Amino acid sequence: MTRVLHLTSSFPRGEGDHVAPFLLDLAVAQAAAGDDVLVLAPHDAGRARREVLRGVQVHRFAYAPARAERLAYRGGLLGQARTPAGALLLPALLGAFALAALRLARRTRPDVLHAHWWLPGGLVAVAVGAALRIPVVLTLHGSDVHLLHDRRVRAVGVRVLLRCAVVAAVSDDLRAQAAAALPAGAPAPVVLRLPLDVPRGARAAPAWPPRRLLAAGRLSPEKGFDVLLRAVAALAGEGHAVALDLVGSGTERDALEQLAGDAAAAGARVRLHPGEPRAALLQRMAAADAVVVPSRREGLGMVALEALAVGTPVVASRVGGLPEVVRDDGDGVLVAPDDVPALVAALRTARAAGAPPARALARHDPAEVVARHREAYDRAVRR
Repeated sequence: MTRVLHLTSSFPRGEGDHVAPFLLDLAVAQAAAGDDVLVLAPHDAGRARREVLRGVQVHRFAYAPARAERLAYRGGLLGQARTPAGALLLPALLGAFALAALRLARRTRPDVLHAHWWLPGGLVAVAVGAALRIPVVLTLHGSDVHLLHDRRVRAVGVRVLLRCAVVAAVSDDLRAQAAAALPAGAPAPVVLRLPLDVPRGARAAPAWPPRRLLAAGRLSPEKGFDVLLRAVAALAGEGHAVALDLVGSGTERDALEQLAGDAAAAGARVRLHPGEPRAALLQRMAAADAVVVPSRREGLGMVALEALAVGTPVVASRVGGLPEVVRDDGDGVLVAPDDVPALVAALRTARAAGAPPARALARHDPAEVVARHREAYDRAVRR
């Protein structure tokens, strides 16, 4: 049995919350396998400071008066930190995170600190780990790897990675990017995939028209939803009956609503929804002709995995971890990012592909994921 303390800036705020459900899935799978699992995450207004979610103890640290806690859970912490109000809150969050992690780790004495995203979780973890002599495993999820290209913070990020006992990424593509950011001779990153806890099966394709499309995720530039809305407008302009449901929250909502208006003017039916619990999102996926993941960058592509698990084809960008998930010969279609005409062509024909792809989903089986994490923890403790 391993006692692990997960340090994360994003975690479900209750049963059914749409924020980072994959991290709760990981913690639940580890606890079910016999590990002693704790989670530390930011508090949010109106939520409990401590709770048990599906058998996992979750501790939440306050970093401002409750009504001012607006940095986390609003469509991406890094995006919010770039706003004037978010920039003011970031030092408070870092300080409160570090103090809470130090106190909790000192009291519970975990074998491993497992940080998610190098900023802020990894930064906090290496400081606490050094103070208490606890090894750190760091998982990179995508946006934080992109941050390593920013000259203003690159040196800090690389230093964090070098101070971790194990650096992991959620896809092969991210692992390669992380390795390229590290100096020669640094320990090679590994891949620690995320568990997929979704009922699997194939379903009958909905009848056309209209062509029912679904997209979901953080409303931020890297997700490419602006490209999708332009493609939907073009598809409707060709005379196709098309309906798009876009589910998510984030800093780009106003701009996307304007593009949605343009698509509606062309004849498409477009609806923007706030983030939804996974069960509701899976129902939308099962009712769609295709799930669209038009990302400019993507660490893994959990939305694509979930869609394939319920039998819905995926139209996705050929970036990041998405080609590791979507086969361009049956599960869906891969197109170049930012290519509206290519996306339009793919959306004209995307239909249900049959049984879910066994290989892609097997790599995310909870038991397999837990086994790989235990290997990483053992390696960290030995080092």
